[in-house]
Amino acid sequence: MTRKLIYCDAIADFRGIIASPGALLLDGHLIVAAGTPSEIGVTELPHERVHGFVIPPFANVHSHLDLSGVGNCLPEESFVSWFENTISPIRKKSSQEEIHAATAKGIELAIAGGTAMVGDIANTVSVAKQVRESVLRGVSFVEVFGVGNYEQLAIAAIDAIPTEFGISPHAPYSCGLEVFQKVFQSGRPAATHLAEMPEEFDAVMRREGPLVALSKKIGAWNEEVKHWDNHPIDSIVEQLEQRKLIAAHLNYIEDRHLEQLANSNLTVAYCPRASAYFGHENHRYQEMLAHGVSVALGTDSLICLDTPDRISVLDEMRFLYQQGSADFSVLLNMATVQGAKALGEDPSLLTLEKGRVAGLLLLGSEAKTTSDQIMQSSDPPAWILPLLSKKQVF
Repeated sequence: MTRKLIYCDAIADFRGIIASPGALLLDGHLIVAAGTPSEIGVTELPHERVHGFVIPPFANVHSHLDLSGVGNCLPEESFVSWFENTISPIRKKSSQEEIHAATAKGIELAIAGGTAMVGDIANTVSVAKQVRESVLRGVSFVEVFGVGNYEQLAIAAIDAIPTEFGISPHAPYSCGLEVFQKVFQSGRPAATHLAEMPEEFDAVMRREGPLVALSKKIGAWNEEVKHWDNHPIDSIVEQLEQRKLIAAHLNYIEDRHLEQLANSNLTVAYCPRASAYFGHENHRYQEMLAHGVSVALGTDSLICLDTPDRISVLDEMRFLYQQGSADFSVLLNMATVQGAKALGEDPSLLTLEKGRVAGLLLLGSEAKTTSDQIMQSSDPPAWILPLLSKKQVF
């Protein structure tokens, strides 16, 4: 491999800003040294000068890449109406060719957004296979639904899912407790939607409300099937024991859950723009972080995003930063190392420490050289070192 130098305004990773001005000494996808130009001290090598911040690429721990075919849609008055009018028609009317075309578009948009690792929720095994065979690292989770009359069908479906894929029991209101138990006992990577909306608690704890009405409408509701007895966070953390779980959203938690979550192997996949899209305010992610809860960033689907040219947790970082709720280094940690850990990938691939790096991104320009300017911007990231092949050996 040929060594080269990159000079820039600053270099940063999960630790924050490492050096400003910054320099990286590379040997292909190996970082040999990172620091200020004077610390690197090598001048005779080929070099490149760029304006802005150089950072590692991102981990997006919650996406639905197969829903990338329709673009952004206006929110509905309720989740159930959104599901019936937006999601259900896509699932029912799309051909296999259209689904795979939408997934291919989602993969392209994720890469355009600087993504190296993804926790993707796939509606079918074939979609999971498509994402897994892409350049993106991470986990493809096959989603299952099974509540009431459909619970045993979901349990049987889990056994048929190839072992290279994770499993995503959709949510406590759409999967019975036995479905979650089956997933956890399998030892497979697991993801779910949890504590996403108040209606979830009406359905799970009180067996009433619009989600129960929807369950009855599709013929799933069955009073004789075992229901959840407790708050879904309590039940899931209890069932987890020390198994890992990526739980999307957690928009609504109680004070006692902070300690519970901190003592579990659950990672919260916070999707700020999706929460805003559905009107869920005042997420407690900062309190979660303060208590030691693992929190990473996700995007959810393109349907609820305002960036049609990319699917990127960079824009989730910017959304939170512009609200004044977090600093750059905290957000970058959530968008890189925390996500890699949740996905079971090597977190060092998303750092600027010595060793392999999954790629390098440039944020900013000649006119935007500070972290504040970059976070206030809407410019896309640019790859200055392309994604590392999953087959490349060092």
